[in-house]
Amino acid sequence: MLKKFLVLALSLAMTASLFAGCGDSSSSASESKAETSSAAESVTDDSAPAESTPAESAPAESTPDDSKGPESIMDKAQAPADAPFTPDFDNMTENMLIRSFRSGNADRLIAKLKAAKEGKEKKLTQVAFLGDSITAGSGAANSKYQYVKQVENWFKENVTLLCKFTNAGIGATDSYLGVHRVDKDVLSVKPDIIFIEFINDRDDIFYQTTMDSLIRKCLADPNNPAVVLVEMSLKGGGNCQNAHSEAAKTYNVPVLSYHDAITPEIEAGNFTFDDLSKDGTHPNNVGHTWVAKIIENFCTECLKADRTPELKPFDTSIESPTGDKYSGAKVCDMTTGDVKVKDLGGWLETSTPWNFQNGWSTGKASTITFEMDFKNLGMVYYKTTNGKSAIANVAVDGKDVMQVDGDFTGGWGDYAANVEVFSSDEVKTHTVTVTIPEGDKTQFEVLAWLVS
Repeated sequence: MLKKFLVLALSLAMTASLFAGCGDSSSSASESKAETSSAAESVTDDSAPAESTPAESAPAESTPDDSKGPESIMDKAQAPADAPFTPDFDNMTENMLIRSFRSGNADRLIAKLKAAKEGKEKKLTQVAFLGDSITAGSGAANSKYQYVKQVENWFKENVTLLCKFTNAGIGATDSYLGVHRVDKDVLSVKPDIIFIEFINDRDDIFYQTTMDSLIRKCLADPNNPAVVLVEMSLKGGGNCQNAHSEAAKTYNVPVLSYHDAITPEIEAGNFTFDDLSKDGTHPNNVGHTWVAKIIENFCTECLKADRTPELKPFDTSIESPTGDKYSGAKVCDMTTGDVKVKDLGGWLETSTPWNFQNGWSTGKASTITFEMDFKNLGMVYYKTTNGKSAIANVAVDGKDVMQVDGDFTGGWGDYAANVEVFSSDEVKTHTVTVTIPEGDKTQFEVLAWLVS
């Protein structure tokens, strides 16, 4: 009885601190600026995304920072690992749920959930999920267990039937591609609530920068959506939540952590990561259920709040600590009208993947020439396991900037990879060439360009 009382008290304390308000989000803005650098003039490290090849390295440091607003670090510290148990659908403990809240202010989410539940606006509540293969549902036996579907079912039972869910999860992708595709895949539906999940990112300044621009772009949408980050974990504890949390801190958006919920239990020997994942990356049915429970629990606490915050437009005076490098980011291909092909050079106007079919491909040594306006440029390209894909030489304005390897022989499967190939300080019109040299491997596909 005493243990249950203490857990309940801790949960109530955390809830009270969560909704006590966080002050002006601009007060936590970082003063640092991301370094702007050109792409390395070497073959890129195009190993498989983390969601497909589990990290074997030491876990990334993930201890929450005392400065992160509403959550009580003391509450998290006093939510220890529970007694040993076998993970199942109902065995996510109160301590795990306490630890799952990492940081942030929930005002926008409270307002959106209450408006949906009360039905005053008499319109569909649009809920969108942007992420990688975990968000797409990989690892679950079927759609019934996918965490997005479970949250949708919970939402319809506990908030409103008048809702529409958009799952914009694409396997083997990261927030760098995410910030470029969010307009088309998410913001186009005028979402009220956006959940963002990317385990494929690294815990570094590059992905702090991409996540910073992604969060900022979502918050600035005219529909004033609530934005919530969902942080996952790899076997061994690898994750990218420090970089993501640093980006989230500037704008005080909530960060929920599956990693923080499960890691103390694993370290205590209560269960193993393999109990929650077959491949060290993608959650199994129980893992997906626990991700859903974390989100559902957070939304439940929001609905319990004794106030309805006013929805305010994003304060554009809040300075981006990374310079909002990817402001205006977009995906460009044959259909968008902002890529001019000056010389096809033997390439074809076609590409293979179902979600990137408006690119360019070749099967012989050749050069294709583009003209585009950009400050920063990334390439989406096809990595294949057939042993025929080449290393492409990319040049901007006649200067070689990168070699991009399309070969993935021996890998888990073909996929659309992406890499930033050029970065500068101002928008200019540039000529870009992609050259396949003579050799045994001459296949290559440019699926799209990532322009900002």
